[in-house]
Amino acid sequence: MSLKRLFALIITILLIICVIWLATTSHLAVWPVRNSLQYQALTWWWHYVGEPQQGEPGVLTGTITNQHGEPLSGAWVLLSRWDGTTYHCRTDDQGRYQIDGIPAGNYQPAAGAPDYDNQLGEAVTIEAGQITMLPIRLSLTAPHSVSPAQRFSLSEPTSLTCYEPFVSTANRRQVYFDNAGQPNQLTFYYTPITTTARLPILLVIYPGPVDSWECASIPLTAGGFTVLAVGPPYSFAVEAQLDELERLIDLAQGDVFPHGDGQRVGLLGGSFSSIHVQRIIQRRQDVQAALLLGPPTDMFAMRHHLESGTFIPPFGLDQIMLAAGFPDREMMRYWRYSAAYHVRPDFPPLAILHSRSDEVVPIEQSERLATNLAAVGAVHETYFFDGASHYLMAAEADEDTDKVYHITLDFFARHLAQD
Repeated sequence: MSLKRLFALIITILLIICVIWLATTSHLAVWPVRNSLQYQALTWWWHYVGEPQQGEPGVLTGTITNQHGEPLSGAWVLLSRWDGTTYHCRTDDQGRYQIDGIPAGNYQPAAGAPDYDNQLGEAVTIEAGQITMLPIRLSLTAPHSVSPAQRFSLSEPTSLTCYEPFVSTANRRQVYFDNAGQPNQLTFYYTPITTTARLPILLVIYPGPVDSWECASIPLTAGGFTVLAVGPPYSFAVEAQLDELERLIDLAQGDVFPHGDGQRVGLLGGSFSSIHVQRIIQRRQDVQAALLLGPPTDMFAMRHHLESGTFIPPFGLDQIMLAAGFPDREMMRYWRYSAAYHVRPDFPPLAILHSRSDEVVPIEQSERLATNLAAVGAVHETYFFDGASHYLMAAEADEDTDKVYHITLDFFARHLAQD
């Protein structure tokens, strides 16, 4: 073989390897781009030949068991089509499930239960008018822990005053620590100007830069709390962000924050940052209370709304959802962050606040979460508003903002009170 042909063969092999890697890698810098390109290509093709059509329905049934073959009651199993349409149910006391009305086609179900790992079942083909059997076995979740924060410090306090939506003043300190070898994200700690008491700590996770939410944090201190405020950027590296948030909780519980009582920690999250709150209470059981504002709780349904054209999320979030991939091909990515299917009876008390006219996250997201919380007997409260927008913590004072503020203070005062 000539050198020229050998060189061409080597280049061809390297190109094939490169293409295979790009098509299969889970590297964070690659798969969002790959999914976006795939979506553009397929929707272009479907424009000419039509979208995939539903076949006649069939049935999927089976039993979900643990690693010892014992049936698991109350486990969820869910299948999804490309557009986020789902078919799901929970197992009965004998671990049995049956999902009717599934359009014929190929699926890979996701399943999960409290204390057990989320898992994909075997790929199945649903045939029209036929019953397909699929047993699923779940494994116990391994104990979860994160490495502790290192080199913790606080800046000197700065006094700040807000005039809208409420006149309030607080001291603000910037929080610094080594986050697994990296600097932590911008984090502020707020305390009342004058206090000698140890107050409950609210870890507030904002849907955007934390410094733009200053006048949401400061009024909470006037209500008798200290506030740890963060604003994780929109990213697919959610689990790494959760690790950092857990380090903050561990620091809080270690009583390193002035005037903060580490035995009384509550979580507050709004909009897409409420996903972080919901994941944290799935990860750990030592938070005393949590409050959600306009939370997305079923990412399959959010994708379905996007594909059906019934809403377009702002700030480019529609492009982020497309980059996440098709729900039927990226089941675990959607399943893991669909908190409505991961409820458990030992959750801390939850408050859910949502506007019926929410233009970003449909109210059915909170209704679905509340329904599933009630089904397992979890302690929760719901507050639905008729006229408010998505951002219940508005920058300007109005009747709904006042209600949200006082509901928030009352909820945390009740559940974070000293014994």
